[in-house]
Amino acid sequence: MNIFQIDYETRLQNWHDLKEEVRNSDLKTKCVKIDHWWQQAPTVHHYLHIKDTQNWPDPWELLVENLYCNVAKALGMCYTLHLLGEKNVRMVNASDKFGNDIILVVVNNDFFLNYWPNTVETNTVADFTLKSEIDISKQLARLK
Repeated sequence: MNIFQIDYETRLQNWHDLKEEVRNSDLKTKCVKIDHWWQQAPTVHHYLHIKDTQNWPDPWELLVENLYCNVAKALGMCYTLHLLGEKNVRMVNASDKFGNDIILVVVNNDFFLNYWPNTVETNTVADFTLKSEIDISKQLARLK
């Protein structure tokens, strides 16, 4: 069963379990598992806008509202990585080699999350044109 189709408390527990499962893993494993977990969320076309960061939800609100556009999924990935102590995490507006606009989570300039499911290990910087960085520092600072 898809965790995003179950109640909030179960989603919250499952998200906690994910963080505990990967806490001591190498970065690649963390990125693959976190991307996989968030990729399971059903996608809505519009929920968060990249220019309206001051109104973005914290991770718990994100799980309560249970609406996930590509920006929201990327934000959830960033929150998860940040809560695990990963510091070199960026959210970027990009396009793929087909010209599709996408929101990526870039970790250590090595791992690219939030593209297609199960592609974290094969994505490279050559696959994307990075247009701009989305400042998520205020959202991450609220987690301290």
